Amino acid sequence: MPIFDSISNFLLEVMYQLQVSPNPFYSAVILFINGLWVPMLIITLAALKTMWIDWRQTLFHINRRHFIILAIDVPRDNEQSPKAVENIFSNLYGIILSRNNLYQQWWEGRHQDYFSMELVSIEGYVQFLVYTMEEYRDIVESAFYSQYPDAEITQVEDYVYGQNREFKNMKWPNKTHDIFGTEYVLAKPNAYSLRLWRDFEHALSQEFKDPMASLLENMNKIGPGEQIWLQWVITPAYDADWQGPSQKLAMKIAGKKAKVSESFLDQLIGSLVSFLDGIGTAIFPFYNYTEENAKVKDDMPSMMLHLTPTESAQLEGIQMKADKPGFWTKMRFVYIAEKNAASKPRGVNPIIGSLRQYDSANQNSFKMHKWTKTSGIYYWMVKQRMGRRKTNILKAFQNRSRSMGSNGMILNTEELATLYHFPTEVVKAPLVSRTQSKRAAAPISLPVGGAPRTLREPVKEEPQEIEKEIIDKATKDATKDAPSARSNQAPGNLPFI
Repeated sequence: MPIFDSISNFLLEVMYQLQVSPNPFYSAVILFINGLWVPMLIITLAALKTMWIDWRQTLFHINRRHFIILAIDVPRDNEQSPKAVENIFSNLYGIILSRNNLYQQWWEGRHQDYFSMELVSIEGYVQFLVYTMEEYRDIVESAFYSQYPDAEITQVEDYVYGQNREFKNMKWPNKTHDIFGTEYVLAKPNAYSLRLWRDFEHALSQEFKDPMASLLENMNKIGPGEQIWLQWVITPAYDADWQGPSQKLAMKIAGKKAKVSESFLDQLIGSLVSFLDGIGTAIFPFYNYTEENAKVKDDMPSMMLHLTPTESAQLEGIQMKADKPGFWTKMRFVYIAEKNAASKPRGVNPIIGSLRQYDSANQNSFKMHKWTKTSGIYYWMVKQRMGRRKTNILKAFQNRSRSMGSNGMILNTEELATLYHFPTEVVKAPLVSRTQSKRAAAPISLPVGGAPRTLREPVKEEPQEIEKEIIDKATKDATKDAPSARSNQAPGNLPFI
């Protein structure tokens, strides 16, 4: 064909020019003139687009967002399953916004709001935290109190810069501290589900073997100078962005044709083709009639009876995951410690092992992101590359970044509740921050400051003294009933004490 002859002649001419080229610089000029400028232009424009949008989003983030950290003290006698936390994530999904128009995306830099769910251990003292915009504080508190009325929520200082700001602008190689960090991603496509909390219930006794037990015990084991941080930065994801491909994959496993939503142009072209086919069939009775077309019109036999147990489990897991709201998630793990106290067998390996509980060979599993983990670097400039990765993972954690590192993953509300939920009462990790007593409403007769006195006999004590007496009595009763810690007390200089 003439077109292929022209392409062949062009390539041969370029190869001949490269062969007679006197130096590599002249060869590069030949390639650039003869078409290399096209992919370079595309790459440059894509990079400029990313830089522009990141710049506008950064300005939007700095000018319009103010974040706070809320510490969640878990109820001491918690008997609820992670289903309660699943309901909390469903409530938080309500912050999702409509899609941005071109002005909002390119100029305002507006982007979807987000939360960061965090679990930290500082010298063995474990605390549940929520990093949220200040305007969403009421939403967060309402979501938690609706499921855990006895929980206590307190605004605290940020821990990621250290108690004395020693982690601020810290870089590696470092003389005083060492760090291990990584981001986690899914080993398979987002459609496949992790092992869920209901998979940890015993089949006969229905007893729930909480996967948080192992994780919290291991976080309790670290000592002075050591810290373990776990972070899930979650952003509500639009259903159409991930549920459609998930259903398509499920239909492929089932051997059925997936229903794909068509645009207006596709529908218009399809209607025109169907109209022409109808005219052809009316004029020529056997137009476009073949044995294959006749079979397509008949219903395809179901492949469900021919699926293997693995395929059946995958199909069920994919459809159940796509049935619930999803969050685009960045998951990070950091172990940072003073060099004289750092111990990888105590602070790294047990946490990695605890996270392996959520892996399923037939469904999905976690894996360390190849380019963010601070291990497995060989051959050349190992020290410099390792130092850059350590610096970047700490910076990404401190900024709760959604752009640094991996591309993230999609986790639905049930998967997030499996990874981040309050331990049940059978979990005996002693240094997990828990409430000391149940919360109760104030007595109806408790005087309120500024309110007029009732027309009763005058009281002998001032309202402030009565209130102080009631609070002292409640504190005394709570202290008497509160169980003592198994070992050492929590450090007194933590940001959330």
